[in-house]
Amino acid sequence: MPEWEYVRCENCGLVLCQTVYEMSDREWKQINDGCGEKFGHDEDPDDPRWVERLNCQAKLFAGLADQGVWEPEMRFVDYGCGDGKLADYVQNELNVSKTGMSSSHKLLKYEKFIRPEGENDFLRDEDMKPGSFDMVVSCSVFEHLLGRPDVDEIIGLLNDKGTLCMHTLVCEEVPQDPDWFYLLGGHCTLWTNKSMALLFEQYGFAGCAYHVEGRMWFFFKDRQRFEQLRSKAPSIPGEWVFSDKFVDYWKQKPYR
Repeated sequence: MPEWEYVRCENCGLVLCQTVYEMSDREWKQINDGCGEKFGHDEDPDDPRWVERLNCQAKLFAGLADQGVWEPEMRFVDYGCGDGKLADYVQNELNVSKTGMSSSHKLLKYEKFIRPEGENDFLRDEDMKPGSFDMVVSCSVFEHLLGRPDVDEIIGLLNDKGTLCMHTLVCEEVPQDPDWFYLLGGHCTLWTNKSMALLFEQYGFAGCAYHVEGRMWFFFKDRQRFEQLRSKAPSIPGEWVFSDKFVDYWKQKPYR
């Protein structure tokens, strides 16, 4: 592995790994291929709470279905789903849901770099048409994106009333610690509250919600859907924060 060099935007604080941005496509693919070594395993010493977080997120999505925020005809996709663990957990939660709506809801799976062997329920590249999804879930993906073209690709999958649901690092300061999780592997774009707020504004989102326990932001294109979630939130387990702008929940708190 090379020595990693980083640059920081003086305006918004966004930190980029310049070494990764200057790599060839072949070198970048090799790094992402290496991430596949963790597929099929629940334990990750670099991120020991990740299964706990996924279970919380699965309960969150089951709650969206139970409360009618996730309607049966809506298309939800987990973009960059890895081995598809989150989608599987969501299906398990829906199977035990009291509403019995599990057969009508499915979190679709898409993985751009590595598809686990024997898995055939993943969407293909040709299935990922712009504007074809009601919600795009991006879990631990935005820290791996290479610039605006990658962001455009993900947000471009949303239809006119679509919602981006995202879990990623948002922090004010990057620790000067080479063993810090987000300075390892393929993490190449580290977001601050200001850089994320700029992204929220530049793409014209109409409302933002943050689910604290699931560590997930919801960026709404459609104001009506935003208000629908706000009205249903008391019936969905967990703490919620709502705002017309990006919810900078971690601005005054250390990111866990």
